[in-house]
Amino acid sequence: MADRIGSRKSGKASVHITGMTCTTCAATIEKGLSETPGIEQANVNFASEKASVEYDPTKVDLTKIKNAISQMGYGVATKKSIFPVGSMTCASCVARVEDALSSVPGVISASVNLASEKATVEYVGETELADLRRAVRDAGYELGPEIQALEDVATAARRETRAVRNRLIIAIALGVSIMLVGFGPSFVGKPYLLWTLATPVQFWAGWSFY
Repeated sequence: MADRIGSRKSGKASVHITGMTCTTCAATIEKGLSETPGIEQANVNFASEKASVEYDPTKVDLTKIKNAISQMGYGVATKKSIFPVGSMTCASCVARVEDALSSVPGVISASVNLASEKATVEYVGETELADLRRAVRDAGYELGPEIQALEDVATAARRETRAVRNRLIIAIALGVSIMLVGFGPSFVGKPYLLWTLATPVQFWAGWSFY
């Protein structure tokens, strides 16, 4: 996923879409984005799972674009990181740092905590960290190296989907084994073998359903 926005007069962004399962999904997102006020052109590629958007920054921003996609039932893969911020002394400093971070192409949101002297930034694509530091430095402050990367909702959902898929595959394999052993000839220890095969299906793969 990459994000590149040119000047504020003509915004361009390429965002990674999650939740698409077919070309109809891509067409739905493309149509919905095209009808969003401020978006001049939208193209969604199902194969690459990316949406290329041209928009008017005075009417719409990345946050609204992300929300528009979410309202259609899909997601935008984002990154969220925490950075230390130096030289802040008051609430006005916080506002200036937040404004500086928000002005960087690709940044969806920026929240700065004066007490902890940390900034939490959510951004899309390959937003350059050097651009974040430069923007903060130009505002008169210092942005330190990333100290923590937070998992966004889309990433967590994909991780959970992979985990469920893996449990399903193992449960199917164990279920087939149980059927083969169950319908096979009797032998010493067969009940214990069936119990051993069935236990992970019931209490590992199926635990979340209980």
